Amino acid sequence: MSSATGRQRRLALDEEARLAPNEWSNVEVRLLECSERGFRAECDISIPVGASVRLDVPGLGPVLAYVSWRRTGEFAATFGEPIDLSRARFMALNQEAVLARLLTERARAHAAGRNEEERSLRGRILTGLPIKTVEGGAN
Repeated sequence: MSSATGRQRRLALDEEARLAPNEWSNVEVRLLECSERGFRAECDISIPVGASVRLDVPGLGPVLAYVSWRRTGEFAATFGEPIDLSRARFMALNQEAVLARLLTERARAHAAGRNEEERSLRGRILTGLPIKTVEGGAN
């Protein structure tokens, strides 16, 4: 967690991973974000809120997590124990790809009337924009 803001560091991702929603099967998911405490992913199957799952984290192996929310095609889960992100071998996206994904997510939130989520995404977009400071002002 970042001590200055109290927020945890999140990696914006776009990569395939294996998820075990039970003891006898596993499915492919697309990881969208990961932090020390949890992850967000796209998945075609419906996993109930509260379900325990195991995410195969590159560099760490299977990690126990609990589904915290879901909506059509997407869910988030909280790890049973925080993971060490420095040991995870994820390929973080470059800044342009992250902003493109956030803009798309904001448009979806707006279309679905999820106003609080849209405001949150707007803040993340503004934080990520490359803004140059002009010294001295206009003459």
